[in-house]
Amino acid sequence: MKRWFRQLLTIPLLMMLTSCGYQVPLEDTTIVFILGIDLDEENNLIFYESSPVFSKGAKVQTETYHTKADTIRDSRKYFDAVESGEVSGAKIQVLLLGKRVVEHEDWFPILDTMYRNSNFSLNTRVVVVDGQVSDVINYQPKSNAYLVLYLKNVIDKNHKRTRTEKGTLQQLHSEFYEKGVTPALSHVKKSERVEVIGTVLLDDRGKYVDSLDLSESTLFLFLKYNRKHPISYTTITIPTDKKAGIFHKNDLSFEVKNVKSKIIPSYDLGTFKFDVKITMSIAIQESLLSVDMKSHQTKFKKTIEERLKADYEKLFKKIQSYKIDPFGFGIYARAYQYNHFKKIQDNWGEALSQADINVSVEIDIKSMGAVNETSK
Repeated sequence: MKRWFRQLLTIPLLMMLTSCGYQVPLEDTTIVFILGIDLDEENNLIFYESSPVFSKGAKVQTETYHTKADTIRDSRKYFDAVESGEVSGAKIQVLLLGKRVVEHEDWFPILDTMYRNSNFSLNTRVVVVDGQVSDVINYQPKSNAYLVLYLKNVIDKNHKRTRTEKGTLQQLHSEFYEKGVTPALSHVKKSERVEVIGTVLLDDRGKYVDSLDLSESTLFLFLKYNRKHPISYTTITIPTDKKAGIFHKNDLSFEVKNVKSKIIPSYDLGTFKFDVKITMSIAIQESLLSVDMKSHQTKFKKTIEERLKADYEKLFKKIQSYKIDPFGFGIYARAYQYNHFKKIQDNWGEALSQADINVSVEIDIKSMGAVNETSK
């Protein structure tokens, strides 16, 4: 009896403990969905925040404010002063970083509070803006959707379609401190609308190095994630005896059904070597060629393999020239050649720039389409 009495007595005590934390009513809270960080022409930090307006009679769907401050926490003083409710960053979905910010190698500590404070979500998308953050955060989608939903959908869709990396706070932190890989983030710009333009590459200090366009991003994500859902690939020009003309009659497009990759590291005579083997199954989606594709399937297969191989070789030379490793070759080197990797792990970018990277591409044409072709 005494045992049950003690258990019943603990229930109200537990309820008191769970309610004694500081809580703010929802109606008195301003929920920040987008946080932006940029530099002005004098290299002063400018912080932006965008919050939804839920009132039916409101003329705008979002409220956007900006202020000059030293840190994210410092900016909160201003935002609390102008917002109608107490500012909460617990629901931040997108973090916009101006390109001017990431062009400095010492910018990463700015985000300290977002990792130190457990209220922040580590699934927040981190996006680099080519241009001014104000142009993106003040953009109003023509669909009248909330800007945060528009940005999330654009980033997630293009990541799924292998056009950009979907870098989150958690992934950024992991890649920043991982010695065998360097960070990569989504890249957007504002023209007539906010659009994805590829992937930003950072060095081991987080400094902007270069960016990948949409085609290069596809190759990058193919190898990094081994895509298994259908992806439409960029058109490939097939060399023929006939001129392409204004209607590009030498072009061929295909859909990638499945991608598998294997990276085999080795070490010889003071140099790392990586054998990269990529296999993919494809389906022809578009052909402007004036030949019978089925009778020339072997030729097309070889041409596509050679083109993809050349594109990968160009991409590998690009990252080696910048001494970065967005693919994570260093992770494979540490796993299979740990004793050699340990000696140069603090200077992995230099070691990778001198490594031999050999790539082979093998495709399997699963479908030529439903059209019954005849050459003409």
